[in-house]
Amino acid sequence: MGETRQAVILAAGQGARLRTLAPVKPLMPLLGMPLLERSIRTLQRCGIDEIVIVTGYSHETIGQWFDEWARRESVATKGIRLVHNQRWHDQENGASLLAAAPYINGRFLLLMADHVYVPELIDSLSRSDVPDKGVVLAVDGRIRRDDIDLEDVTRVQLEGRRIRRIGKGLEPHQAFDTGAFLCTPAVFDRMRTVIGQGKSRISDVMQALADEGLLMTHHIDGHYWQDVDTPATHAAAERGLLQWAAGKSSDGHIARRLNRPISRWFTQRFIAAGMTPNQVSLVAFGISCVAALLIALGHYWALALGGLLVQLASIVDGSDGELARVRLAPSEYGGWFDALLDRYADGFVLAALTWYAMQWHASTTYMWLGIAALCGSFVASYSAHKADRSLPPSRWRMGRDTRSLIIMVGALLNLPAVTLAVIAVIMNVAVVHRIVRMRDAARSASRGGVA
Repeated sequence: MGETRQAVILAAGQGARLRTLAPVKPLMPLLGMPLLERSIRTLQRCGIDEIVIVTGYSHETIGQWFDEWARRESVATKGIRLVHNQRWHDQENGASLLAAAPYINGRFLLLMADHVYVPELIDSLSRSDVPDKGVVLAVDGRIRRDDIDLEDVTRVQLEGRRIRRIGKGLEPHQAFDTGAFLCTPAVFDRMRTVIGQGKSRISDVMQALADEGLLMTHHIDGHYWQDVDTPATHAAAERGLLQWAAGKSSDGHIARRLNRPISRWFTQRFIAAGMTPNQVSLVAFGISCVAALLIALGHYWALALGGLLVQLASIVDGSDGELARVRLAPSEYGGWFDALLDRYADGFVLAALTWYAMQWHASTTYMWLGIAALCGSFVASYSAHKADRSLPPSRWRMGRDTRSLIIMVGALLNLPAVTLAVIAVIMNVAVVHRIVRMRDAARSASRGGVA
């Protein structure tokens, strides 16, 4: 299997059905980023460093956008070439594919600029086995999806891994064409032959390959994609990408079931405001600081409001990571910075709750309960970071999301001491649970090494 380092993005169409959202379809914003830029960054995330973009309609506008982007981010645009298809107005997208032929020298990915793909889909396709002089098409077997334009989606009939037929309105069908292909350079000769026969659609050359058993499938295993052709599918793509961005494997039950549906709403607003992930981290930290100040005042209504703000901060804290993923720009620094702010926020809130308990019960004894809660919380967070790198996900996961919800409920019920006790027990038990799992994993690895 060869290495895939090149890609072709077709961006020559008019996109008439999306004129209400953007005059130039490839430049239509989606969650704060033009579709074309999103495709480029997705490819780059997957190690594809040579990209050919074929333009047609509004090629001057796309060229101007690219030049401005290159001035801002010269590193991001290195290795990208724009090619103008002169025949875009009188031939189908196969002519745009041929326009890229002089610049391709090996297996390459072929994408449509009006499609959205998550990096996991592109990465898995780029590593697929492709037949000699053939093509691999990424297909989606979820034919019951209700967010797909069934009138426009291209369908495929399968025979094992081979594709028998491909086309719109095809019945019966077993999968959808995602518009993402892994091709060999031989596809260009086949395209020339098909154009010579009076056909110029990519689906025409793919059917010709299918007839010879040279069009194979790569199942995308549930990875998200969307063809953005109408305002309805544009809205669906925003929802789908936000849901993908919120799919953090290390989330606890509270984060997954309660916090994430709300944090996605906040993430959309932060995107519209042009905020960065680090700025969102600071917003969540600021909310936690206000919560701690309110709790420390020693009055019930301040305690209750502080508890609600603790939960709000926990929800908003999920938006920074979602925003980074949506923008295809996660960073180690951003994650580290967020973790530091989280620990400060936890310390301030638990210290304030301890102070409230000491004042409410007029006893310094509760200081020790607060210390137990603080230590358990900090070590639980630290141990989770370490364990997540070494252990498979656990169904029994108690983290910051659980702690924040407990604080909110305890504050509303005016039970500061009980809240601290519950946090102390749960967090320290979580630490012991991870210690046992790590020990068992180490013993298992040791026995395997001896064997």
